[in-house]
Amino acid sequence: MWGVRQAIEEKARPRVALVWSFVLVGLVAAGLRLAHLPDLPVGFHYDEAANGILAAEIAHGEKHPLFIPSYTGKEVLFFYWVAVWMRVMGESILALRFASAVAGLCTVAAAAWSAYELFYHWRERAWIALFTATFLATSFWHLILSRYGFRAVTQPLLQALTVGALWRGLRMERREWLALSGLLAGATLYTYLAARAFPLPLGITLMTLILTANGYRRARLGQAALFAASAAFAAAPLAVYFAAHPAAFTTRMAQVAARSWAEAWDGFRACLQMFFFRGDPCIRFNLPYRPLLDPITSTLFLIGISQLMMGRLLDKPTTHSSASPAPHFPRPPLPRPSNYLITPLFLFTLLPTMLLPSALATAGIAPSNLRVVGLLPFLYIPPALPLATLVTRWASAWRKVLLLLFLLAYQTPLTVHLYFHRWAPSHELYEAADGDLADAARYLNEVSLEGIVPYVASIHYRHPTVAFLAEDYPRVKWLTGGETLVFPSQGEGLLILPRSADRSQPWIEEQLGAEAALSTPSGPDGRPAFHAYRIRPVAIPTPTHPLTADFGHAVTLLGYDLLGIPRSGGTVEVVLYWRVDGKARPGDLLTTAALIDPWDEVWGETRPFHYPAEEWTPGEVWLDHLSVPVTAGAPPGKYQLRVGFYAASDGSSLPVLNTAGAFAGIGVNLPLALERATVPPRPADLPIQRRLDLPTDIDVTLLGVNLETKAIRQGEPVRLTLFWQADRVPEARPVIRLRLGEHILYEGMPVHGTYPFDRWAAGEVVADRYALRTDAEILPGAHLLELMLVETDGTLRLGPVTLGEVIVEATERVFTPPPMDHSLGVPLGDAVELLGYDLKPERPSPGERAILTLYWRALRQMEKNYTVFVHLLEPAKGVIAQHDGMPVDGTYPTSLWVPGEVVADPHPLDLPEGLSPGTYTLEVGMYLLETGTRLPVPGSPDDAVCFPLDVATPHARQR
Repeated sequence: MWGVRQAIEEKARPRVALVWSFVLVGLVAAGLRLAHLPDLPVGFHYDEAANGILAAEIAHGEKHPLFIPSYTGKEVLFFYWVAVWMRVMGESILALRFASAVAGLCTVAAAAWSAYELFYHWRERAWIALFTATFLATSFWHLILSRYGFRAVTQPLLQALTVGALWRGLRMERREWLALSGLLAGATLYTYLAARAFPLPLGITLMTLILTANGYRRARLGQAALFAASAAFAAAPLAVYFAAHPAAFTTRMAQVAARSWAEAWDGFRACLQMFFFRGDPCIRFNLPYRPLLDPITSTLFLIGISQLMMGRLLDKPTTHSSASPAPHFPRPPLPRPSNYLITPLFLFTLLPTMLLPSALATAGIAPSNLRVVGLLPFLYIPPALPLATLVTRWASAWRKVLLLLFLLAYQTPLTVHLYFHRWAPSHELYEAADGDLADAARYLNEVSLEGIVPYVASIHYRHPTVAFLAEDYPRVKWLTGGETLVFPSQGEGLLILPRSADRSQPWIEEQLGAEAALSTPSGPDGRPAFHAYRIRPVAIPTPTHPLTADFGHAVTLLGYDLLGIPRSGGTVEVVLYWRVDGKARPGDLLTTAALIDPWDEVWGETRPFHYPAEEWTPGEVWLDHLSVPVTAGAPPGKYQLRVGFYAASDGSSLPVLNTAGAFAGIGVNLPLALERATVPPRPADLPIQRRLDLPTDIDVTLLGVNLETKAIRQGEPVRLTLFWQADRVPEARPVIRLRLGEHILYEGMPVHGTYPFDRWAAGEVVADRYALRTDAEILPGAHLLELMLVETDGTLRLGPVTLGEVIVEATERVFTPPPMDHSLGVPLGDAVELLGYDLKPERPSPGERAILTLYWRALRQMEKNYTVFVHLLEPAKGVIAQHDGMPVDGTYPTSLWVPGEVVADPHPLDLPEGLSPGTYTLEVGMYLLETGTRLPVPGSPDDAVCFPLDVATPHARQR
């Protein structure tokens, strides 16, 4: 009896050792993932905070999405998982990160199970599973992911569960396991974008299994079909969603996809290096450039890969046989040699396949630890194999445990040091993970906001970090970019200026005074986490250049300051002073500022989203610091900064109104002088389309030309830019002659005659732009554009140089007025005559569209392009319907018209619903869009041609 008991105890000893070993690994994994949660990692990044907001919406029951299209698209499984914990723990960083930590712990267990099933027919399968779990439990890479609130943490968990269930189903030939594995595979598509690559290694493995199952092919085909059908069933709702919203499927992939095969190959090579040499450079998911595997794990990994390639995994396979075939599949179980094939095949297929989401995303960060997250449950199987091979030679279970302890003793302190001492509390991560905004949100929660308007600056509008953490978030007003200072209409203001948006902090402090600064907490590096200022209305400064410009009775420009000296190739720094007068529509108005030369050429433009119109409160005064980039080579001289408002949603502009409330343009021009660059730009950095590098004998080199015009109609301008560089200070003053065929387009000094060569500095680069109108009589066909430098006495200094070819197309013109229903013959100044009009239908009904065709005759050549206005007036309400636009639907601008030409110009006019029948007034005219200046109409105080329009009784509806 004693011998039997001893035999039983000796047989049970390895199992006890394994159980306690798994318990120990689980405890280590839990300790690493739960210690100092949620304080580490520092910060609370935009994406993590957005995930918390989305999960909270599900926890509230507000939404039940299949896919989240916002934030470039997000799969939903993680958010439902977090929502469960938020229902239990509340909406907090702790609930978000705890959900990830639990998913990470489950992944350690799932990875062990999948390794166990993958190598089930080998004697030491349990030790393979144990060592795989050990490597994953102590993985610095997986630890980062497990303590973050990112949806990608669910992908390795679902993948490991899928493989474990699939291999178990194939081994036991049980339909329920095969169906479960298919459901899990389909559910993987709800985890993260990179999971879309996972079906490829599964499909290759199952296809190989079918092809090698001689005599068992029908049974294996049935198993694969059951798996595929279950996967399709689980993925079907998402597939239906993508079919209805195809952009949701492709948007993010299109944003980061490689632009060529060469770029994709470079991305794949970078991903191969991330195993051993050069890893993810982004601090958010790695110690920059640290490889995925440390030196010891790398060595074991290579040995394990060699074992897989040679098919010599362990000394002796186990004699364990599969369970008896289930009645569903009467065939005998899969022969063992095929198992030897499909497990290595799956691993060798999966490893490169799961690199593709990062390798092909070269427009983003490559390589990316986050995008190759599908490697995680299987990457640590190869290094586990040589250790499992080693323990097969040891009879003592406790020797095997001792090896595990040595592994833990090496891996755990290393990971603790890397994560808890170097990465998670670092100030570099603090900066990258929006730690400044997280601290600012906590600060807002601690201070009293009674009678105070809080303004938070950020590089992102309505930053999720503040939205998730700030308790009084609806009161916060947003200053995107940190370039704006707002004085509230009532009471005081509190400005929060985080590190990430403090470029203009010196200017803001200069406006408010140092005494306005408040004490703020410090970041990990000892510097203030953010700046805070108390704003008092009495401190509103006065602009150095005061003016008054009313923009649509919504906001008034009070003046501006020019900061520094505007220079070519630099920036124009300007501060605009605005006062909010009323509610602006639409709410996405953007301030626009364009640097314009006297010939209406744009040399720099910005449309910052600093203080969105939907945040405005009447009575506020706000100062907006704009930096307008100036094109390199812009000639020095007089310019204007054209300032206005533009709505991205509908393309509309906020009109400037004159003192009578009438339209006066779409912008205000602020004069300034541009100086030459302090350091000339390098010619190689200029956007020259055609390099010439032609020296001249006046110490000037023609660097090249940009010919923007390839084909024109007769009378249209040829647009080009000449790039010059002065080798020394030129002494001669030759003129530039530009000739198209036999027609001279321009002859004069550079920059439209305002900047002759002898005023240039040595080394100066000048970009000389022209929009030169062609003769209306130029013959159609191909013409060469040539340049010459000519002295006043006719001496040729350069050329002729061919700059390119321009195709001139014939312009169809009409000079005989057609028949028209209503003749008028009203001149608009000396430029154009309104001959008459047609109206179809003659008596439109309310809610109907009428087409008003105007017939114009040009009286002279017009240099400007005029906009036509058509207004339907009601005496009590003013304009009730209108259409403004360039003639002929924008296709035939007035600068193309020649004297005597007749132009038929249709304009649609939508009559309002509910309009009473009767006679109304139509007014028609022309104006310059930039200034609102109308062409004068004799006898009309409004410079408009007026005529009646009869509105008919609404048509009776069919019953």
